[in-house]
Amino acid sequence: RGFRADAHPMAILTGMVGAMSAFYHDSTDITNPEHRRISAIRLIAKMPTLVALAYKFGVDQPFMYPKNDLSYTGTPCEDYKVNEVVERALDRIFILHADHEQNASTSTVRLCGSSGTNPYAAISAGIACLWGPAHGGANEACLNMLEQIQANGGLETVGDFMEKVKDKPSGVRPMVFGHRVYKNYDPRAKLMRETCKEVLEALGLENDPLFKLAMELERIALEDDYFVQRKLYPNVDFYSGIVQRAIGIP
Repeated sequence: RGFRADAHPMAILTGMVGAMSAFYHDSTDITNPEHRRISAIRLIAKMPTLVALAYKFGVDQPFMYPKNDLSYTGTPCEDYKVNEVVERALDRIFILHADHEQNASTSTVRLCGSSGTNPYAAISAGIACLWGPAHGGANEACLNMLEQIQANGGLETVGDFMEKVKDKPSGVRPMVFGHRVYKNYDPRAKLMRETCKEVLEALGLENDPLFKLAMELERIALEDDYFVQRKLYPNVDFYSGIVQRAIGIP
């Protein structure tokens, strides 16, 4: 409750995870394998609660604490039946984003940990890095891009937008196209695209204008020589942002 109500959720999460090192003094020795194991379990266990509290605080609603009979992605609320399609979609998002080599936030955690700091501080630093639009914040940046295209004329203006992308002096850059590791089509994106379709159909949002914009952007990127030659294919964040928006995550 010490944060402003309009604080960005990643700012709250960075602060709260860092604060865990002020509570768990029995597991902050990063050189001790058992301490690292205990810290990992605590971090995994606490993360859904911290995320839920940040959301509830932002929408000015009372905090609801977890129910242990729900799954990891289940909603901790009164008599709430979890939508199985949405639950499966969130599980996929977590799995597809989890094991991802030596990325920016992984590197940040390793660098921070190399100084001997405690695990909670190291993970907090990783979350702060993850926040950036060139990393974990990519799906948020993608949604901003789609909403801007929608505001400027919607589906009819997608072609013009992509032409501006090809014109370097215009300064227009497409978010979540291309990938440092996946030089061909991101294999995670294919599964996330199917998940996106499943979720929108299950929630009655198959005519969502942003999803139609995304489909047209993808079609052009897969057919236009400019994007094909440069291997600028949509990556996983292209669809995960739409899924999270449909679920109701702001």
